[in-house]
Amino acid sequence: MRQLKNILILWGGILASMGLVSLFLRVPPFNLLSAPLTTGLQESLLLGIALLFNTAWFQQPLHYRNVPISWIQFKPVLPTLLVTAFIASLALLSTRQWSTTFAALSVAILISLFEETSFRGLLFQLCRSTWGVLPGALLSSVLFSLTHLLNLSHQTLTATLLQLAFTFVLGLLLCLVTVQTKSLF
Repeated sequence: MRQLKNILILWGGILASMGLVSLFLRVPPFNLLSAPLTTGLQESLLLGIALLFNTAWFQQPLHYRNVPISWIQFKPVLPTLLVTAFIASLALLSTRQWSTTFAALSVAILISLFEETSFRGLLFQLCRSTWGVLPGALLSSVLFSLTHLLNLSHQTLTATLLQLAFTFVLGLLLCLVTVQTKSLF
């Protein structure tokens, strides 16, 4: 029961940080920055906060190392990677401004670093150490999915509900990848 409390405190801390950083970036001079720059700054600050949470309270080992991946480890995620590569290729081929594409890719990398550190590096590892891989993956994926309810502030309910389903499945897949590779990379 104590561990569930710690998990919910960590998740609440992540949500509170997201809200506070978002509010902070709405005041001058930050509100004058371009959208990609604001998002990049936001994700950088959130990553720093997540790392501070870990250092101060949770001390979860965060493994970013690039480990050799075998075919057995790679096989479950291959369909997802192929679809993602196809969609990314179409987006790159249809763009007229490479600087916009580069900015979007940079922001996507920062978002990925924050989400992987927070949800697979901290939350999932905390859940996994308490209840095991499958229950830990389920709980951390539910929390990852529910975090996206924050998007109701700027997207429709239908889009948000679709995103909740997608992020839950994606969260499970990323937990599997983390377990198989022993790396957040």
